[in-house]
Amino acid sequence: MTDPKRPLFHWFVDCSTGKELVLALYTLPCRYARCVFCSLPSLAEGGDRVRPQDIDAQVDWILSHYDKTQLDQVTKVSVYTAASTLDQKCLPTRSLMYLLLKVCDLPALKLLSLETRPEYVEDWELRMLSEVLGEGIQVEAAIGYETHDPHLRNTVLKKGLTEKSLRMLMERLSSHQGALKAYVMLKPHHSLTEQGGVDEAIHGLDHLHGLGQEFGVPVSIHLNPTYIAEGCALTDELVAAGYEPPELTSVIRVAEESIQRGMPLYAGLDDEGLALKGGTFQSTGLDAERAVAAILSFNRHQDVARMKREAGA
Repeated sequence: MTDPKRPLFHWFVDCSTGKELVLALYTLPCRYARCVFCSLPSLAEGGDRVRPQDIDAQVDWILSHYDKTQLDQVTKVSVYTAASTLDQKCLPTRSLMYLLLKVCDLPALKLLSLETRPEYVEDWELRMLSEVLGEGIQVEAAIGYETHDPHLRNTVLKKGLTEKSLRMLMERLSSHQGALKAYVMLKPHHSLTEQGGVDEAIHGLDHLHGLGQEFGVPVSIHLNPTYIAEGCALTDELVAAGYEPPELTSVIRVAEESIQRGMPLYAGLDDEGLALKGGTFQSTGLDAERAVAAILSFNRHQDVARMKREAGA
């Protein structure tokens, strides 16, 4: 049985702003829970037992694992749950406030990233977040954009993200000087070839870049090479279709295109331990260890030429 006073996970990573503290709180599961590629809601089974006081204890437990020197280096805090961080039924506002008060005085903090569905982003809450965090710390809404093709995104993958809701979110973020992080899946379905997956991701970059320019909202990309995850509705279909996860060369190509458009990109190569054996990215033609190290290093320095050189690409 999961301890309600313990988080799902937490770790330190390098990102484009410096050191990032990533944490996932154990809460109620996602109320939408229809995305066929997502297995995260399974991590929150039994989450109905979690009280706000338990979530506070999770925050304290996470921060206790890092000393002052480490915390003083944190430039970005990214907050996840198995639902949406701004869904007040899953993460109560008082618990979010508790977290804010714990991190707002980190001396190097520049960015608070909250993973959420757009429908939970409200004006009053963005205003509250900005007031608590103070000047110099920006709020970033991190959303699952996933793929550019509306049919693939909403009919096949069942994401439920419309152009209207995306534009409403951009308008709200613009009004409160917020930022957007968009999760983009590389080759999200077996119907796409390797090149088709790259092309689809680049179409998404163009769409997101255009929205950022239109609304004056900074946009960054979190690129996820699609993996075959345990415990999600899409798994059997991918396995039956002989799905081959994307190549690391494709990750490098999309990263290059994103940087050319002025959008920082983080390549998420970690499967959180949720992938089937052999169900993660491929490295045909590249030394996997060398290429992974180069991409992870890129997540910090954002230098495409250096990444390609270090990867041997």
